[in-house]
Amino acid sequence: MKIPSIKQNIALNLFRTLLSLLFPVITFPYASRILLPGGIGRVAFARSFVDYFIIIATLGISTYGIRETAKVRDNRQELSKISREIITINMISTVISYLLLFTAMLCIPKLADYRSLLIVISAKILFTALGLDWLYSGMEDYKYITTRAVIFQIISVILLFGFVHRPEDYLKYASIAVLSNVGSHICNWIHSKKYIDLFVKTKLELKKHLKPIFMMFALVAVTKIYAVLDKTMLGFICNDWEVGIYTAAVKINKIVLSLVVAACTVLLPRLSYYTEKNETKKFNDLAYKGFDVLLLVSIPSCIGLSLVSYHIVMLLSGENYIAAVPVMRMMNPIILIIGISNFIGMQLFMPLRKEKYTLFSVICGAVVNFSMNLVLIPKYQSFGAAISTLCAEMMVTIVQLFLARDIINLRALFKPFAIYIFNAAVMSIPVFIIIRHIDNLYLSFIFGVISGAIVYGLLLLLQKNKIMFVGIRTIRGKLKW
Repeated sequence: MKIPSIKQNIALNLFRTLLSLLFPVITFPYASRILLPGGIGRVAFARSFVDYFIIIATLGISTYGIRETAKVRDNRQELSKISREIITINMISTVISYLLLFTAMLCIPKLADYRSLLIVISAKILFTALGLDWLYSGMEDYKYITTRAVIFQIISVILLFGFVHRPEDYLKYASIAVLSNVGSHICNWIHSKKYIDLFVKTKLELKKHLKPIFMMFALVAVTKIYAVLDKTMLGFICNDWEVGIYTAAVKINKIVLSLVVAACTVLLPRLSYYTEKNETKKFNDLAYKGFDVLLLVSIPSCIGLSLVSYHIVMLLSGENYIAAVPVMRMMNPIILIIGISNFIGMQLFMPLRKEKYTLFSVICGAVVNFSMNLVLIPKYQSFGAAISTLCAEMMVTIVQLFLARDIINLRALFKPFAIYIFNAAVMSIPVFIIIRHIDNLYLSFIFGVISGAIVYGLLLLLQKNKIMFVGIRTIRGKLKW
């Protein structure tokens, strides 16, 4: 098959992620004001609980599937066989996951008030586990992934404004999100015939996949558990209101983080391909370039978001969420910290089959997060959860950097770090002046963001930043200037 351009893949994935940034910016202000912190927190708690069972159903196959399909993407017969084997394992794990979920709903008294919500959201278990997203990422078909995402995001926005009008409509709000997920994955099955033959009978070899899948499962389970642990523990220890405050605080933070990670996520299938072909130089060159992009985007994002945290919370959620401002400021550094750990753990360790390193680092972070949550949440509530998350992510990144020292030259990897820190610091000066002297919330936010972007971009041009010039040439080529 024709190998897609890395630049095209990054552009498409960034475009898709930008849209995922745009749509919540449109919908969350509406939903948060209609449902209030209690309703938002109620849905967030139910989602966080169902997420544990999605982990069981998916078994970490999303990452394993990308790696394995990328290696055999030139052989349709082998690709079809591996895909059918992975799907079969996923079907078994999905049944087990549902049995465990319904057992938990019957046995945990706290969940009695959430049963309808949990049943609705549980549809994500089936369609996430059997959604075949790993196939399209492994084939680097980001054009299809992007088109599908845009269509269903538009549908979900229309449904949200059409059906969610009162605080009691939190069940409809949850249903709309699930409907978008279901539609996307049904399309995946229909479209999969382009790459694989699902219904050709062959002998399935499931056993060979089990050991690496369970290693991935352990990694994903620990990662996901402590990713949603804050909301779950806030829900059990505190209340829906605190979960709502925390959700509002991390909403934009998580979206920007996904944008940062998106620039590098597309590298996994290509790096896996280079590993399989023993093309070490291409692997290293791509890794250094990818990390440079990560630093270029994540460092100004951390500093910029911290400056405009008040504006973001007020514009997106309103005065009922004022307590979310310090929580958001505490969480903003994780954009850079998780960006680094994601790159090392997923883009470097995974293609090199060093996932045990990633697993060890994430276990360290999970222990820190759970322990600190037990101590800090009862006293500081959502702010305590933010402190715990920040410390846990720092632990993960520190451990991974230590383990990566023999795999890649860390000094060369972090060479651009000081330059981007300097640029971001200079960028923050006009942003700070504008937000301090313009009283209008909307205008100070808009002019602050624009001025920061212009200053940062000009500094990159003056420094003749290679990534900046590659981006400009790519855009000019697309527009045929």
